[in-house]
Amino acid sequence: MITQRGLRPEDRPLIAALLESVPAFTDDERAVALELVDVQLTQPSTDGYGYRFVLSFHGAPGGDVAPRLLGYLCYGRTPMTQSTYDLYWIATSPDFARSGVARGLVSTMESEIALEGGGLVRVETGSREGHGAAVRFYDAVQFTRAAVIADFYAPGDDLMIYTKRVAPARASAAPSAGEAASASPPARGEAPARGEAPERGDTPARGDTPARGDTPARGDTPARGDTPARGDTPARGDTPARGDTPARGNMPARGDTPARGNTPAPGEPALYDAAFGYRDYAAERDFLLACARRFGARPVQRVLSWACGPARHLEAFAELGVGCAGADGSAAMIAYAERAVCARGAGVGIRFSCAELDERPEVAPVDLSFVSLSAIHQLATPAALERHLRLAASLLLPGGVHVIEATHPADLTPSGVNRTEWTELRGEQSIDARFRIHTERSTPERVVPVTLEVVCSVRRNGGASRELSSIRQEATWYVPDLAGWRRVAERVPELSLVATLGDFNVDVPFEHAAAWRLILVLKRL
Repeated sequence: MITQRGLRPEDRPLIAALLESVPAFTDDERAVALELVDVQLTQPSTDGYGYRFVLSFHGAPGGDVAPRLLGYLCYGRTPMTQSTYDLYWIATSPDFARSGVARGLVSTMESEIALEGGGLVRVETGSREGHGAAVRFYDAVQFTRAAVIADFYAPGDDLMIYTKRVAPARASAAPSAGEAASASPPARGEAPARGEAPERGDTPARGDTPARGDTPARGDTPARGDTPARGDTPARGDTPARGDTPARGNMPARGDTPARGNTPAPGEPALYDAAFGYRDYAAERDFLLACARRFGARPVQRVLSWACGPARHLEAFAELGVGCAGADGSAAMIAYAERAVCARGAGVGIRFSCAELDERPEVAPVDLSFVSLSAIHQLATPAALERHLRLAASLLLPGGVHVIEATHPADLTPSGVNRTEWTELRGEQSIDARFRIHTERSTPERVVPVTLEVVCSVRRNGGASRELSSIRQEATWYVPDLAGWRRVAERVPELSLVATLGDFNVDVPFEHAAAWRLILVLKRL
């Protein structure tokens, strides 16, 4: 049984032990987290602006075994506001990854806020660290990216602010954590998001200014504690950089889709470009280069992006003077990418070829190739995957690597992420996207239907929202488990599967508790 309650003095050592169990935290971060606990225990606020804690336990009080702390959340009223709250910290035990603990904590926080009349919840994170699990968690619990301050934490590490509006409670509102409310596990089909940073023992709240005192609650997102510097392995920050959820990164087809800053016309590839604009393409470029350094055996002078879409990754490589080639099966997307990179001054050195993932593009051999955004799953059979790997091998020089960003196999299970919604704001325009993996219709062969809907709307002068353009894409995916990937790779002797990773970090293996993707690295022999 999972129960929740507020903070008690005897909880301090339990929280300290939980923080120690999370490898992503630095010592400084653990010290700040405990400082918030100490402030609340020794200087409790009487004005309603103090720190509030929700703790989640496994096991009933008074049982044979003492209840175990699964995770906790810290939030509070924002000073000098009428009804705004800051989510300062959230952390869960790595032993209970993807078990719904973080969702339960956030749900209880929202219930308590609703009982007080509702309001706005704010959370802050850095772009480099939010790239993967943390931001994906915000998407899963319906937070919206509200603002970005470039280079706030460091060059290339933006401050990203997410918000969510909580409605006032109805008369039948649930009891608060202080009343020891029982927390039920998430319903099947509403499983915790793999992007839930807290489900991996990480903390999505990078740290707003706390409500009391001068303690900066820098609860960093999943990668902060264990991510090497830029240029080696970029922080997982997902994401968004909103990170790719296997939901939004999983684009069923690339042909149609809104433009950054412009009013997209229906069906334009620009709609796709805007919907996936949260990605930190420079960070992902650095990760791909780190894969080549760690697992390959040749310098990267030329790259190939399969299913390249609007060519944002290639632009990032071109910034470093790397020769670039892009292949995509949609002639409309290729035309859009060519116009877009030229308009942004990045067209020199990027060449395009219209080819599907199982067709050979007209490009010269490369040192590094990759398939991002789960596009690989458009190949709906093992035989199609094998054809792609043979083509990739034929275009790789010896010692080069091919990197595939795939959906985590668990996302085809009730405990995985099978639906995600997110919003991108562009001035008066709102780009709302919904992605779903229809797991209820998946086959034993791991073939499953997926849908993506993107709507661009505008609201001027506080008036009603008006739809400008939209797309709906349906596709059939093949999502192998790790054993299935190994079987396919073994049939292509020119390639060796040298690494399986769980994040945009070469030091996070697929088996790690924080894994939320399956990233395969194959080396050309």
